[in-house]
Amino acid sequence: MQLNRVRVLVVTLAVAGVALLSGCSGEAVGSAVDGAVNGATGGDVSLGGQLPEGWPEEIPVIDGDLGFGAANTADAGRGWVVTVTTSAADPLADATAMLEVAGFSADNAATANVGDAGVAALTNETWSVVVAGTPEGVLYTVSPAA
Repeated sequence: MQLNRVRVLVVTLAVAGVALLSGCSGEAVGSAVDGAVNGATGGDVSLGGQLPEGWPEEIPVIDGDLGFGAANTADAGRGWVVTVTTSAADPLADATAMLEVAGFSADNAATANVGDAGVAALTNETWSVVVAGTPEGVLYTVSPAA
């Protein structure tokens, strides 16, 4: 199961990274992202600025523009990815703080920063959330807690 989560995370980060960094929102890009994520994960994709179906209510999302959301349909719909573009001064710190207020605990061993980009992993009894951030926004990857 851990290897499966890593594969989904790698594919999702690659696709989302391109979308976040390019700032493109055209129909061609939307179709390409939709096809890539669906092909890689078997999930449903939303490019309409909405949280994907089934997004857990206990997982807060920072204010901003939702870029895309994907739900993994393979594991009974229990995995999601969402990108948020925001004007927050430190999107990763804000997203992490909101999750901690919501009862999530940070895994300091799974936290890293490289230049302006960073990654934080947080969990509660039900969910594991990995948040990757840049100055432009964040990428949330949610899966069941191990």
